[in-house]
Amino acid sequence: QIEQLAFYDALTNLPNRRLLMDRTQKVIERIKREHLYGALIFIDLNGFKRINDSLGHYIGDKLLVSVANRLQSSIREVDTIARIGGDEFVILLEDLCNTKDSVEKEAMQVAKRSLRDMEKHFELAGRRYRIDASIGIAVISEFDCDAIEVLKHADAAMYEAKKHSCNNVCFHNDLLQESIDHRLQVETEINDALDHYA
Repeated sequence: QIEQLAFYDALTNLPNRRLLMDRTQKVIERIKREHLYGALIFIDLNGFKRINDSLGHYIGDKLLVSVANRLQSSIREVDTIARIGGDEFVILLEDLCNTKDSVEKEAMQVAKRSLRDMEKHFELAGRRYRIDASIGIAVISEFDCDAIEVLKHADAAMYEAKKHSCNNVCFHNDLLQESIDHRLQVETEINDALDHYA
């Protein structure tokens, strides 16, 4: 019971952020040892807040459980799906690949299956609702430092996907990271300048 509370999401019974981070770190260590590739897939639901605010938290929770069940049924047994908070889900591909191309292909297939899962209507409070998702993918290589960094990369790719359109998938890459770092640097310099002249 204590383990369930510590490592699993109380609503969906999926692994929580803590367990996901633990498993991701183990995958990174294996990738470094064996020179393999893995992937982390970050899924954010579009339109969830609208349904949650309009129909109430009880219906919002039912929707999250339905989403969790659909996503869980579409991944392989060897992979981990976690709910890390709110309407954010993460899939860790644990069946590792020898090449970056092959893991990208595998991750894209999982992402597209997840988007197809979202396309079907959800029955909520006697009515049918539809939501979609934005998905970011971070390929894990032997050069990645830790689980927190990989999750940050997948999260950044998800926000990039969300910027372009709904039901979109985006991979994290060096150009995207440079753009994010540059934007952060500009914001920091603006804030420093405002503080200086305040």
